[in-house]
Amino acid sequence: MPFNYRKSAGNISTRRSRGKKATQFKLGHKPKWTTSTEIHQPGVSSASSEAPKASKRLVRLTDKEARDSQFVRTTAGLAQADTLAYTLRPKPEKEEKTDCECDRNENFIVNNEKMLALIKDVHASGCKKPNMKMKVTRAGLCVYICVKCSYCGFNSQTLPMSDTIQTARGPPAGFLNYLVAMPVLKSKIGMDDVATVLTWLNIKAPCKQTFQKKFNDLGQAQTELSDKQLELNQDYVANVMKKAGFEPEVDIQFDVAYTCRPQGGCEKSTQSFGALVEHNTGQKLPLAIAMANKHCRKRYCRHDNCSKTFAAEASIASSERVLLHRSLDKVKDGPLAVRSITTDSGTQSAKAIRDYYELKKQTNHLKKQTATHYKCFVHKLRALERHVRAAKSDIKSIPKKYNKDEYMRKLASCLRCRVRIELEKTAKTELQ
Repeated sequence: MPFNYRKSAGNISTRRSRGKKATQFKLGHKPKWTTSTEIHQPGVSSASSEAPKASKRLVRLTDKEARDSQFVRTTAGLAQADTLAYTLRPKPEKEEKTDCECDRNENFIVNNEKMLALIKDVHASGCKKPNMKMKVTRAGLCVYICVKCSYCGFNSQTLPMSDTIQTARGPPAGFLNYLVAMPVLKSKIGMDDVATVLTWLNIKAPCKQTFQKKFNDLGQAQTELSDKQLELNQDYVANVMKKAGFEPEVDIQFDVAYTCRPQGGCEKSTQSFGALVEHNTGQKLPLAIAMANKHCRKRYCRHDNCSKTFAAEASIASSERVLLHRSLDKVKDGPLAVRSITTDSGTQSAKAIRDYYELKKQTNHLKKQTATHYKCFVHKLRALERHVRAAKSDIKSIPKKYNKDEYMRKLASCLRCRVRIELEKTAKTELQ
């Protein structure tokens, strides 16, 4: 709402010097707002409006109070006001920190052994009239507690109430902050969902900035932990094969998953994931994992050691060949040798396997110079179903009372199931 003010009767210099611009508001200067003020009202001429008394002073509100006041004036239909919409130089309000920055009814997550150590420390003081006060320091979900007694002067050390892990730089970090970020990394829930659950439990959730930082660090730590587990899986399978009386040669399966399936003329996928899974034991353990990622969370990064493992200009549809070679490199350095590889019916797999073994033969870096390539019959049956459904125009014996599309869809599905059942019976007969 516009306000028209006249200058005060006081002498205010308006001249501009060459070096410094003159200003009306200086440190310690208080303008006099005791003169008459004309307030413009819509629909009413300025001549007919009555000026307020000279002794009436203007009240300056904060931004929040001004918005609420403006809303009240708008809804009430009032146009006259004696307030300004904002303060001239607002100063941010600083929150006063106390010794205990928590609510008395708030819940904490504490470790059993850590709490027992704190109780023993307080009990060892032997105070006759204990008057204890507790100081709580937060670090995300982790809390540090210090107990003081005003009667005997007892002051315990600041003890962490959760387990800690050693970091690359700085003091040990609370392990609880990493544990709460684990479900976000391993499931479809988000950080807001975790914060909501903690709020329902009356536990103060960590801020989003801290949560995001722990989440980014956890991804790299989880990758290193997964690599160690894959090496243990290779040792386990090799040990099982030796105890069963066989050579440590393994049959593996390989397939690739995409964030968005690549299609002709359009590619939205930016990440892909490929894994080698053994099928000699009943556990179907993964032996090697490789990922192709076009993203990097760092703004200025040379991409020497980061999450980006695939060229931005390369097509993610061609990542199957790269991921297969990376996975086989991780297996060849271990105790196992690859006897056979089973893949889908894609065209990249066969050529990628031939090129890999031809390249390694020249350097003699393989324990087994060849590996048999098999194609999964389930993928072959999918291709058979597509071809049968596409042959509806060539089949003339379809009765007219049936819909062609529906008839061919059911025929292809039944043929696929029948072939699969016969192949499974044949495999069981050969094993017997």
